[in-house]
Amino acid sequence: MIGVVVVVAGRVAAVHFDEFGVVPKDKATAKCEFKAAAQVVKASKKVAACHIKRALSLGKLDEAAEETCETNVAAAYDAKVHSASCPTCLTNLKGSTLVAIVDAQSGAVYCSGSTAFGTDDGSAKIPPDKATAKCENKVATKVGKLVGAIIACHVKAAKVAFKTKITTDQNTDQPCEDAAKAAFERTSTTGCECVQLTTIANNTEALLDVSNQGIFCASPSGAFVDGTLG
Repeated sequence: MIGVVVVVAGRVAAVHFDEFGVVPKDKATAKCEFKAAAQVVKASKKVAACHIKRALSLGKLDEAAEETCETNVAAAYDAKVHSASCPTCLTNLKGSTLVAIVDAQSGAVYCSGSTAFGTDDGSAKIPPDKATAKCENKVATKVGKLVGAIIACHVKAAKVAFKTKITTDQNTDQPCEDAAKAAFERTSTTGCECVQLTTIANNTEALLDVSNQGIFCASPSGAFVDGTLG
């Protein structure tokens, strides 16, 4: 699993709606952070699509093409999220980090073959045939949906916390995340039995929870986050 680290400067009047996310300090901040959350989902799905395309080609699409695809996704995310009108802490979660997170999971999805996907795709292997590619690509698509579902849990919790103006740290989104993981774990892996759905679900949740502090990050003082995700 890729390491995702944030250096925390201080919890100056910051209130959390889960383990890591800070309640938006005002409507303008909330708008920026909700937009960032939506873009995380879109970028993650697009990176997965880069993998799916290569898997469907059974390796005929080379690693360079996949890397170009991922680089374009990362650049698009940065351009859409890192706005001068939004909290500067949003720049701590970069598109390249999202690519690395998805790449780190790819080895658990593309596990049936013997030819390596590439140098930065974990232990991912090119599917040995079309039937296996279809099965593993289905899982990859479901991972994208899992990302969307868990991010939706974060957004819902943030909206409730913002609306009700909570004053103490809470962690209310765990049941929502558990339900999202349970739905993902019902994915059929017939034809790609090496896929470990529970491991993927738990790793995805953990990475997104930590990444959440790069999305819902602006404290009332503006001094909460002082570091980078990467």
